[in-house]
Amino acid sequence: MKAFKPGVRMSIFALLLLPILLALGNWQVQRGAFKRELETAYLEQLTRLPVNVAELLASAGSDLALRPFTRVRLNGRYGQEMFFLDNQVDAGEVGYWLFQTFIAQDGSQWLVNRGFVAAPKDRSALPDVETPLNEVLLVASIWPDLGLPPLFGEEVWSEDWPKRIQRKDLQRMSEAVQSLAWELRLEPGQPGVLQAAPFAEPLSDAKHRGYALTWFGLATALVCGFVIFGFRQGSVDAVSTDQT
Repeated sequence: MKAFKPGVRMSIFALLLLPILLALGNWQVQRGAFKRELETAYLEQLTRLPVNVAELLASAGSDLALRPFTRVRLNGRYGQEMFFLDNQVDAGEVGYWLFQTFIAQDGSQWLVNRGFVAAPKDRSALPDVETPLNEVLLVASIWPDLGLPPLFGEEVWSEDWPKRIQRKDLQRMSEAVQSLAWELRLEPGQPGVLQAAPFAEPLSDAKHRGYALTWFGLATALVCGFVIFGFRQGSVDAVSTDQT
């Protein structure tokens, strides 16, 4: 019977890498399940009429109970704080998504996604956007937070307003303006809307299933390679011993 002798270095390498590959595969499986839940919620809310946001908060008892994709209507006025989310593209044009505070009549404060605005030729300057000054009625959808892209170190924000930001960190944005940590995505035709942000972002889990299979496949390849290497090394050591 062949001896199994993978060696200390190869054993350490496999023991360190295998849990990482399995964790990445499991994370993709969880992301896929999350996307399936969102897709179901999106289809459920698609045809429902807008709900008064004050009544919704009162019945929910907490903003944490708000369901993603719920269509809401709210009276109020736009605040002064603006976040320009960089690196957005619409019809081949590069620009920003504009998030602006909105103070509802009931006193609650929200982050409203007014949609896409093209970047000026001078990228050091932010777009000049007009804002309705009077009180308005908005219809919007509560958009779910689909997660943040990886970032090494915290993004530095300027102290001034408006702010140019590189990723949609709703928790940090809400803390900066003392608002609820939800995105209200304006529907087309609403007061203050620009080029409305998309309402058909991909929610399918197919991509995540593919990534999960890739990570689990690499984990399987690692285990197989480790076993084969161990037995080969055992054979080499056995031949060397016989020759001596």
